[in-house]
Amino acid sequence: MEQKVMGAFTAVILAITILMSCLLIYVPNMHIIALKVEDEKLSGGRISVMDMLRSSEEALQEESEATRESVLKGHQIRLTLPQNVTSASVSIDNIHVDKTIAITINGIGKDYFSNYPMRGASNNIVDVTYDSENLVGVIEITMDDVLEVQMTSEDEYIYFDFVDPHEIYDYVVVVDAGHGGNVPGATKQGVYEKDLNLDIVLELKKLFDRTDKNIGVYYTRTDDTNPSFENRVGLANDSEADLFLSVHNNSTASGRMSSINGTEVMYEGGDTTGESKSFSTLCLVHLLNELGSKSKGTVVGDEVYIIRMSEPPVALVEVGFMTNQKELDLLQDSEYQAKAAKALYDAVIEYLY
Repeated sequence: MEQKVMGAFTAVILAITILMSCLLIYVPNMHIIALKVEDEKLSGGRISVMDMLRSSEEALQEESEATRESVLKGHQIRLTLPQNVTSASVSIDNIHVDKTIAITINGIGKDYFSNYPMRGASNNIVDVTYDSENLVGVIEITMDDVLEVQMTSEDEYIYFDFVDPHEIYDYVVVVDAGHGGNVPGATKQGVYEKDLNLDIVLELKKLFDRTDKNIGVYYTRTDDTNPSFENRVGLANDSEADLFLSVHNNSTASGRMSSINGTEVMYEGGDTTGESKSFSTLCLVHLLNELGSKSKGTVVGDEVYIIRMSEPPVALVEVGFMTNQKELDLLQDSEYQAKAAKALYDAVIEYLY
């Protein structure tokens, strides 16, 4: 009888040991499991948390300077990370052309802001929205200006500051790939101008990404989208860019294939400083040297909205004619695109430095 009791007791102990071992395996993910269960109870969809930020700002104004400093530590905005979520889980995407900053945090649910209110304020913030799906939270901050965002972290807190680009970079350049989305531009033999423009700009981006110069380069698009003319030139004006470069390709007025070929660059005739023409001339010279193309010269382009409205010196480059068979073939060649990009890069560097 005693042996049976001891055997039963041993079996219970063994079962408990196995159960505890299984629990230990899942302990690191217990907060994730709990969050998923809680998320299933909450309704989805993007919500505005701007009122919460305003309440935080009002509360901070009522607090003493010492309290404000202890909360923000000299920064503009503070977020609190839940347990087991680190700053490594945070990524930032600054969509300059839309003046929108997207902060993505892995491991936070739909009730994040209910449990961890945002603290601080910035006069440049227009709106803040939040959405979470599959425990990936996205905070979208809409700004009233083109600003850089800087993130620092300390313990469970992450801090954000929004600063003028010129406080970070020696120069700011805006690069525009013409057309995009449902506006293809010139179309010949199944080739869309929007794609050629983007291909050249992406090659140019590679060069700027590798440069040792302290230049902030903002792109109106790096994919098949079509920002409005207002947003394209607005990015250049609002960022107080030092240069605005727009990349296009040409075609004849009739759209028929012809022998007309060559490189042309448009500038703002209304620029009384002459800087737009100077920059456009540099672009033309470098393109002719790199590509060996025929010069179609520099041309006043004030009838074009983004040229006319540009505050910084602007050059709208027409690399080649899609209605010329030889140039159409060249424009589709990756090496030719890289040469065009290098020419434009060299023109920007020579102008700025």
